[in-house]
Amino acid sequence: MTTACPVVGTTNDVLPPNHPEVDLTKDGQTCPVVGAKTDHHHNLHKHPSVQIENTTSPTATECPALKQVVAQPKSKAMDDEVCPVIGPATTVLPPDHPDTTKAKEGEVCPVTKATVAHHKDKVHVHPSVQGAEKGAVCPVAGVKV
Repeated sequence: MTTACPVVGTTNDVLPPNHPEVDLTKDGQTCPVVGAKTDHHHNLHKHPSVQIENTTSPTATECPALKQVVAQPKSKAMDDEVCPVIGPATTVLPPDHPDTTKAKEGEVCPVTKATVAHHKDKVHVHPSVQGAEKGAVCPVAGVKV
């Protein structure tokens, strides 16, 4: 069973076909694409070998398998869209994410390196989790809070 990433809410566990080589078994490495640490990503897998027509920018949005996954009931319940970098992910930011409404054009997310311009009007504020009981399940990512 694939679980949702607690930071970006993706249930995709396959790296894009053009992802730089990284040894996912070694802790302490940082992904050059999104800044994620390998310590928490031992569940990821390399993409199967595919012929890529657009070698300059193959993206998750062009993957025929991932285009279908957002129609699945679980993806709809999580408000998923296909991100061109990480694949299916929720459009709702984590509850502890810094306020993006005051971010300036060109600013970069300190967590994922995503640019504000790329995500303008595509991501939403997380519902308040204040007062949530210990062990409650997040309605967005389906993970325990």
